[in-house]
Amino acid sequence: MNIFWKIALYIRLSREDGREESLSVKNQRQILMKYLETFGDDYILTDSYTDDGYTGTDSDRKDFQRLLADIETKRVNCVIVKDLSRLSRNYIEAGYYLENYFVNHNIRFISLELPALDSYKHPEFMNSLIVPIQNIINDDFCRQTSVKIRGVLNVKRSNGDFIGAFAPYGYKKNPNDRHKLIIDEEAAQTVKNIYSWFIGGMSKRSIAVKLTSLGVPTPSEYKRQKGFKYSNSQNKYDKPAWSPGTIKEILNNKVYLGHMIQGKFRVKSYKIHKSIRLPENEWFVSENTHEPLISQKVFDKAQKIQSRNTRTAPAQNNLHLFAGFVRCADCGRTMHRKSSKNIAYFYCRQYADTKKCTKHSVREHVLEKLILESIDLSKIPKKTIQSGYLDSILEKHNNEIQKTLKISDLLYIDWKNGDITQEEYKRMKLNFFEKTELLKNSVAEIEKERKKTVPEQSATITREILAELIDVILVHENKKITIKWK
Repeated sequence: MNIFWKIALYIRLSREDGREESLSVKNQRQILMKYLETFGDDYILTDSYTDDGYTGTDSDRKDFQRLLADIETKRVNCVIVKDLSRLSRNYIEAGYYLENYFVNHNIRFISLELPALDSYKHPEFMNSLIVPIQNIINDDFCRQTSVKIRGVLNVKRSNGDFIGAFAPYGYKKNPNDRHKLIIDEEAAQTVKNIYSWFIGGMSKRSIAVKLTSLGVPTPSEYKRQKGFKYSNSQNKYDKPAWSPGTIKEILNNKVYLGHMIQGKFRVKSYKIHKSIRLPENEWFVSENTHEPLISQKVFDKAQKIQSRNTRTAPAQNNLHLFAGFVRCADCGRTMHRKSSKNIAYFYCRQYADTKKCTKHSVREHVLEKLILESIDLSKIPKKTIQSGYLDSILEKHNNEIQKTLKISDLLYIDWKNGDITQEEYKRMKLNFFEKTELLKNSVAEIEKERKKTVPEQSATITREILAELIDVILVHENKKITIKWK
């Protein structure tokens, strides 16, 4: 009695195979289809399974798993590959499938070359010494390739060439040289704001809440919006939500100083692709490889604040005007702000904590008057860096709202024309409504923020103006005030 063969053609190509034409997906398919012309026995081609771009060192491949599922349901009883390395380059896994899995599931396995095998016509060849030897050769090919690739990448890292798939947030790859970084102005301003807000007294959590409320996309969401095929644990359909952890990563990343930091992680082996974090002394560090976003002074301030045991303003979103600007002229410590009977004043933190300095007290309104007298506000443009940043976000949100409303209106026409069902119309209408409401909430938050950054009258000082013009305000014991301008 003849067996009716339900054939699966399995094709695999990965980066480890290089650009060899004989191994291309197209070439493999042609070879397998030509072989079927001479197959002779009763058969049906059930399906062709192709994993393009998947390594052969593990079996966690999309179409290979689909093939196994079809074997389990008896949809397939014959598997044909061009050669053993297409099945697997892991000699342990290759041995398992050939000697155990296929045998237990009554699968006829055919390899056309290296070596030529047919478990139905010549089952004795399946146990010959050449099979495990070839599997070891295939495995070692991966090992050698991994060593060579790692060597090449380490040379590039040592030279300060960027080799990552995605540029760090705040930068983009130079279109003329993908191994070099250039500033991405939109994301770069967010990075600068994070440092400014943190040094000014906001906690990481408060910064995360603020960015989320303004509708600023997270780094991962930003990549997706720019068209990159980026995926992580964050659901792309969720509202972009910043986290204190993301803020901390940005505050600690020396890439913003203009230095290339690479090789922080390494896979355990060419077979086990789980990454492990390497100690800092094994990282590849190349200084001054691209334009910095943050000065060394600002970066050091951020590190100093993080090293403290206590957090600064853990739940504060609205900072007082001079937060982070006022310091004691003698000991250099940040001045503490206190309010009593509606009068705000500053005094030396060192004096308050240890009495090793003097009070250096000054009232807040005195500082504000002095700054007003020192700055010609009429010459300061209404549109500051911060307000320009907010305007940019606002424009994007408003455009997105108009686009969403237009699509939502078209849904009604699609429903009436019968292109979609009433249930689909209601579901999509609700999704678009929720998206629009989120955008409108963000727009409202931006409008509030813009009022803080743009002076409403000539005799008004904002933190934005202070941040752009002043480095530090020093308070002396004799009430003298020294302003260090940027």
